[in-house]
Amino acid sequence: MSNFRINGKTGSCIVFATMIFAIFSAMLFTHPYVKAQENTAGSLLKLSNANIPIDIPLLKSYVNGSDTFFIATDVSDEKTAAFLTEKTGFPVNYAPILASTPDSAKGNTYVFTNGVNGTGPFGYQVPVFGAKPGDEGYSPLLQINMVQWNSNASARELTSVQQIADAEQKGEISINKTDIVINHPAIKWEGGSLMVKENKTIGDETAYGGGQVLDIDTENMVVTMVAHRGWGPDGKSIYYIVTDATPQMPANMMGVPNVPADERLVGNAAVDLFQFTNGINGTGPMGFQSGIGAANPNDPNYSPMWLIQFIEWKDPSQAKVLENVNDIQSMKKAGLITVTPAMDGKHVVNCPFFDSDTVFKHQHKGNVSSS
Repeated sequence: MSNFRINGKTGSCIVFATMIFAIFSAMLFTHPYVKAQENTAGSLLKLSNANIPIDIPLLKSYVNGSDTFFIATDVSDEKTAAFLTEKTGFPVNYAPILASTPDSAKGNTYVFTNGVNGTGPFGYQVPVFGAKPGDEGYSPLLQINMVQWNSNASARELTSVQQIADAEQKGEISINKTDIVINHPAIKWEGGSLMVKENKTIGDETAYGGGQVLDIDTENMVVTMVAHRGWGPDGKSIYYIVTDATPQMPANMMGVPNVPADERLVGNAAVDLFQFTNGINGTGPMGFQSGIGAANPNDPNYSPMWLIQFIEWKDPSQAKVLENVNDIQSMKKAGLITVTPAMDGKHVVNCPFFDSDTVFKHQHKGNVSSS
């Protein structure tokens, strides 16, 4: 059984995550608002196709000489988004807002434009990343650096940032630091991976806890993840996956790495995602109606990095279904709900959005491996 592991500490991480999830669930389902809903007629909203298994292409990189497998979901440059979409056969979102990511919240990827042939994006060796989950400074958001071997050098495979720095110092390579930022969440790395769900049966009632991944197949280079249904700002159905988060407690609950760098996106590259803490029971992450994002994947303000906002009904017995941002604004203006930044405004989640067509086109067919 594959589990979420960092630095080999599988057991303690899983035990801690399980304890936190149990405590969180106990608090949630003994809350007086929840009890009120249990006795309120007609207070249940269940979306169909609330959770869908989706196959996403895996890509490979090196981190300090070891293999790391990742996915490509969003990038700040439109041409790069189109290029990677064609290259991988899976839509990569154009997210210009990622260009505003501060240096302290992003890492580096080194992409080779010549040299040793391989499976990298330009047909040469695979990229090199500076860090993996659990490393100091890890971030899924990476600034793209183009690496070119100079004509007087003997090209060879480089597998670490240190080797790249040494080759540059010797005049063997030239590095072009672009202003392009890409979302490359790590899926599997040396000594760890995203937590793999034990229960492979996915349905409308599937819980958020216990992992976001069903299978990691590095032989066929595909990861099967759970896509959760929600709403965009205009009420249009969207789906999203979860790859990392901060702070530690919700990250552990969802079975993804805690990435402190995500918090530094607040105020620049993070967009509001509204989740409900009471009201109408449903298929949302906290047991109530599904959430609402402040941007669709094709909007200019779209970002895969979401600042979670909690919506609470002042009187849960008066709760209604909210489907879009205008609904939220009108209910807030009427004094019926409160909107509060989750966890003192520090709860940021990496949740790439996809439209329904993408999800159903890439929906996993057949049984999911139990290994």
